[in-house]
Amino acid sequence: APPQFTFDAKGQNGTVEFNAVGRPSALKIHGKGGAPSAKLQVDGKTLSGTASFKLETLDTGIKLRNEHMKAKYLEIAKFPEAVLTFQNIALPKDLKSNVVLTDVPFTGTLRLHGVEKPVQGKTSAEKNGKKLKVDAMFDLKISDFNIPTPGFAGITMAEDVSVKVSFEAEAN
Repeated sequence: APPQFTFDAKGQNGTVEFNAVGRPSALKIHGKGGAPSAKLQVDGKTLSGTASFKLETLDTGIKLRNEHMKAKYLEIAKFPEAVLTFQNIALPKDLKSNVVLTDVPFTGTLRLHGVEKPVQGKTSAEKNGKKLKVDAMFDLKISDFNIPTPGFAGITMAEDVSVKVSFEAEAN
């Protein structure tokens, strides 16, 4: 029978990062936040799960930009977290022993700003004993999530955002 087990990430080890470009394009916006919480289920060579992230932890390095991003654009008082759900990611190898997987494609659903939309990306994972390190990368358009285009003093942000989610989980 294929191995079946679950992993838990309790929001302690990891980060969520995003990169966006401003207009004019010389402006690069990088934000980083705390670790997501996640629950992953492995069934043979199939991975499913959910990762949730508290948006209040995002930091772009500029206090005023952080305040605008959280209050005006992400509206974290109404929508405090983002949730990525994915099902049936086909793994090239099972996770019963130590293994490194790179650039495994995935599709999932992202709930952000009260809107759920499909996302696609690539994930990499490294299993060592009971620990699983995961990196997932995907792109999104903020307009897909009803987030207005951020702007300040004549500078606006492009609507394309690259996201990287990293976390460590432990087998139950």
